[in-house]
Amino acid sequence: MKIVFCTLTLSGYRSPEAAERGYPQAEERKPVWDWLVRHGFDGIDLGETWFNFYDAPDEALVELGEEARGHGLEIGGLTVLRKIITWPAPEEVRATNRGLLSRAVKAAQLAGAPLVNMSISPQPWEVGVREQDLRGQSDPVGSSMRARDEDYEEAAGVLRSLAREAEPEGTELTLELHQNSIVDTPEGMLRLIDLVGHPLIKANPDLGNFYFAYATPEGGWDDVCRMLAPHTNFWHVKNIQRIYFQEEDRAQHINAPLGEGMIDYRRALRIMRDGGFDGYISIELATGADPFNAILSGKRYLDEMMRDEI
Repeated sequence: MKIVFCTLTLSGYRSPEAAERGYPQAEERKPVWDWLVRHGFDGIDLGETWFNFYDAPDEALVELGEEARGHGLEIGGLTVLRKIITWPAPEEVRATNRGLLSRAVKAAQLAGAPLVNMSISPQPWEVGVREQDLRGQSDPVGSSMRARDEDYEEAAGVLRSLAREAEPEGTELTLELHQNSIVDTPEGMLRLIDLVGHPLIKANPDLGNFYFAYATPEGGWDDVCRMLAPHTNFWHVKNIQRIYFQEEDRAQHINAPLGEGMIDYRRALRIMRDGGFDGYISIELATGADPFNAILSGKRYLDEMMRDEI
């Protein structure tokens, strides 16, 4: 297993020029590479909020990959945020997102990344709800609970097309278990993977998102790990505390340090390993003002567990 730093947390660490451009240039990236090397990370999970790989020129992506490898680091994957490809988003949104996902596959190939991790859920304004209404609801918008057979068929068709684009470089397409999507449960994930029927389609069992998906999810994080470990190549890890409001049948969630929330990652890691997982672990969610400190704390926790026999 390899531990990578999720750069989704670094959008606030770009200069105004980088923010306008959509990505930091080499002189801004070097301190990040040096910090990652100094603290023993294997590489990065390239998030679109730090590096806009949709609009970046091809040569910038090639340079990024070469630069990372020159520091002994990997780009473990590209993470695509909330690109819904099915109902309930309008067709114009779905069409735009199909194009963005195609570009993400090409960007991964240019940067030398082995996979694209994608959440196929909506932005709130695309489906007419507020951000706070996307998590912890009893009947959430875009969910597998509401999904129709044709929604899975539509998603499978899009993913088959993307898989054909990914085949020349063997770029894997990782579906992130994500709230407000047809893969918000392990059952929904396996249904879509089986329907696509292509070896490049993999899973990311994000356990925090599993709890975000419903007011009261069916099963527990350990069930998610057991069911999805054989299909997993990339794993977002974060921890939370869940607060349930019974009268309203909804839940809210508070970020927690990786080793201190409601998910026991010591057991989760063992289940994933026993299930055949040996891919990238991306520490996704920082729990404080300083993402470097918070993610480093998570890495130390993971390193200790990987050394232990417990």
